[in-house]
Amino acid sequence: MNRSAFLELLTRYETNRCTPEECQLVEQWYELLGEPVEIPFSEEQWLAMEQKLWRQVQPPVLEADMDSDARVGPLWRKVFFIASGVAALIAIVVGVNWNQHLLTGFLGQQSLITKTEQADWTQYLNETIQSKEVKLPDGSRIVLAPHAQLAVHKAFNQKNRDVRLLGEASFHVHRNPTQPFLVYSGDIITKVLGTTFQIRAKDPGQPIQVTVQSGKVTVYRQAARDQTKVSPSSGVILTPNQKATYFPDNRQFVTSITENPQPIAASSDDKESISLVFSETPMEEVIHKLEVLYGTEIELEQESLGHCPFTGNLTHQALYTKLELLCGTINGTYEVRGTKILITGKGCQ
Repeated sequence: MNRSAFLELLTRYETNRCTPEECQLVEQWYELLGEPVEIPFSEEQWLAMEQKLWRQVQPPVLEADMDSDARVGPLWRKVFFIASGVAALIAIVVGVNWNQHLLTGFLGQQSLITKTEQADWTQYLNETIQSKEVKLPDGSRIVLAPHAQLAVHKAFNQKNRDVRLLGEASFHVHRNPTQPFLVYSGDIITKVLGTTFQIRAKDPGQPIQVTVQSGKVTVYRQAARDQTKVSPSSGVILTPNQKATYFPDNRQFVTSITENPQPIAASSDDKESISLVFSETPMEEVIHKLEVLYGTEIELEQESLGHCPFTGNLTHQALYTKLELLCGTINGTYEVRGTKILITGKGCQ
């Protein structure tokens, strides 16, 4: 459990939405703290609480005239039970990577399906150190990274195409325009008809990342109802070479270009038709070919830069290396702004 999840627990407690076990957990925490707190916490408040909680489980200094044989044993046993009872609470605040099974017992965040859902879902767990492929009835394939968990609805490809994910996985979804493919991961849903993409949703409460290789993907918060209108707070639409990172703390999506964009031409014939060998070619023409090849918008800050000639072979380099070579011609630089690339420069004179 991270700080964000713990704050959510406190919020549920304040609004009377906790289970009896969760209430007991929070009440023990408040008792140890010994003073009221306000939500949200600042970094200084977190550090102060960490120190105070740790002091609570430190053994008091024994007076010199105490009978050590009679007092030390019971005293240390008391301290041990106090420490055992609040260790998980301190771990939450300090950020210690505590035993996951213990944390799961408190909030059950590591389980994709509940006991009552076991009749409706099939669960897969990759317990190896290598990737594991799961083939679905519709022809789709999911490659699970080590320690990833996947749950597939038993009505999959009949009434729905619903799966749940915890961890990292790559999806190769068979296209079916009449039945969307839905991936539930943390607070978000990834909706596709048929595409290739990757999801990283490793730890509850931590940012979730969706990266698209081909096709179009809609990513939105589960709480958002109207998906015809997406916004940074409700959802985003991604195309190839784009990724979205969802931050649970502020419930916002941030979009950007992937770290290593790949050519996305529809077929090998299309790729071959786009020649990247240039001789005194205007910069605007070079930029246009790169936009088509990578599906990414590239903008020149000054229109005059588009007339600068470029000579060179950009066939084998990665996109960002190509951009560096172009910028060298105009004594300029490039910058990734969201899902666009902006090129600035002094010109070719």
